[in-house]
Amino acid sequence: MEQLVKKVSQFINKNGLPTNESRMLVAVSGGADSVALVRILLMLRYECHVVHCNFHLRGEESNRDELFVTNLCEQLSIPCDVISFDTKEFARKNALSIEMAAREQRYEAFEKLRKEKGCDYIAVAHHMEDSAETILLNLIRGTGISGLTGIAPLMGKIVRPLLGVKRQEIEDFLRSINQPYVTDSTNESDEFARNKVRNQIIPIMEEINPAAVDNMIHTAHHLQGTQDLLENRSSEEASVTILHGFLHPYGYNETQVSNLITALKRNQQTLIPSGNGSSDTMLVVSRKHFDKKTMPRAKNTFCLDIREAKFPISLRTWKQGDKFYPFGMNGKSKLVSDILTDAKLSRQERERQQVLCIGNEIAWIVNIRSDERFRVHDDATEIIVFETIKQQ
Repeated sequence: MEQLVKKVSQFINKNGLPTNESRMLVAVSGGADSVALVRILLMLRYECHVVHCNFHLRGEESNRDELFVTNLCEQLSIPCDVISFDTKEFARKNALSIEMAAREQRYEAFEKLRKEKGCDYIAVAHHMEDSAETILLNLIRGTGISGLTGIAPLMGKIVRPLLGVKRQEIEDFLRSINQPYVTDSTNESDEFARNKVRNQIIPIMEEINPAAVDNMIHTAHHLQGTQDLLENRSSEEASVTILHGFLHPYGYNETQVSNLITALKRNQQTLIPSGNGSSDTMLVVSRKHFDKKTMPRAKNTFCLDIREAKFPISLRTWKQGDKFYPFGMNGKSKLVSDILTDAKLSRQERERQQVLCIGNEIAWIVNIRSDERFRVHDDATEIIVFETIKQQ
């Protein structure tokens, strides 16, 4: 439960969505996605006002959904407004499909109610698969770059905090808090194009590659960066797109490029493993005044007297024959392979183990042991601190 709430909170922060100082009009149909949305927003201490739309398209099922939502809001002690529509008549008069008619009706009504109730934003419950479906629908119908960027987390007054999570995560979350929800029977019907994509096309794509949805969303982020460039806008996606284009041939992946940008913003430097870029370890490097009492001593940090810094400073995978002078062994050397054996690492961990080199010498077997030759002495004035972080 806490993991998903934290994930949504991180998505909100990363994408610049409104904080909990904003009052939210939350669209709740009664289905899993929207029920999870209102529960998560409440856990994140947002002030919520629920709106439920009854389109009167599914007979008793529509009325069941309305009753469920009003009861839920009563249990949660939050205000709720129900808006009823004659969607079939609206579609006939405006020559629209039922799907498009319902969309137009609800968003127009949402904005009107938002102003009436003094809410700052309208929160809707689109998730990652919804965005992938939109990309595929646009591709099938024909589109430009903007149509392949997926659903935007923030558009005007509409916010979508769940775009970073999948449907299964939502269902698992609701199960963990014993929260029931209703199911729309028309979701199983392939009468609508979106349902065909959801029920037929995406499952086939996931048979070919289980990560198909994730890969579509990653590609959409790259295309958003391209779109921002074309529209002369500056964005995180645009920065990653440009740098990734330059650095990809040298083994840098998207996550590493994003971490480089983050480090630069913090006025830090980074070291990324040489080779094929397959390691999940990155070093953040910072310069600090030396204080023996406060010098970092955690397992994931290594401190170097700035006077001992020699270039190149590099991070690489260890090799057979590498020698090392372990701290505390009075200047005696030892093979790196023997130290890894002593550390009881698995074969896979041994293969991935990184070493930090100062000049041509190994100074640190990362997260395991430092070299005696590079110990920081009491007369040091400045140090370089290397700290490992896991790439997300």
